Order: sequence, then C-alpha cells, then structure tokens
Amino acid sequence: MTGASLFVVRARKSHGTATYNCPTAEWALRKLGDFQAAGHDSVSIVGPGGQTLTEAELRAMVADSGAAAHKADRVTADLKS
Repeated sequence: MTGASLFVVRARKSHGTATYNCPTAEWALRKLGDFQAAGHDSVSIVGPGGQTLTEAELRAMVADSGAAAHKADRVTADLKS
C-alpha cells in the first residue's frame, strides 16, 4: 500500500498512541467512532494531503463521496437504457 494517499487517525491511550492508516474517508470515520466509543482522548485526523481535519470535515467528505457514487450509478443506469 505504499504511495497511497491515506487518512491517519490517532488517539492517545493510557499506554501510548494508537494510529490507524485508513485508505478511505469512510474507514477513517469508522475508526474515529471506535476511538470515541472507547473514550480515548486527543483523537486527531490527518487527510491525504497532510491537512488536519475535524470530524465535521471528514463527515462532509464521506457524504460528498456517497453523493458522487450515487450520481455515477444514475449516469450508468441512464446509459444502459
């Protein structure tokens, strides 16, 4: 998976730091939810371009990617008709 753009989700834990390298925004959002459910402090998200993201920005990315996929499905269906 080298060279891929990743979303990095980190959380401070009592014994150190947990880091997940997530290939998609959806996966990063899932990991963020896991960390929050476990009550971990200082959860941070870094986007593929190295920019720090908020939870709201990550949710917007997921929503936008879902809308784009839905639109692509609709166009494909139109072409098949």
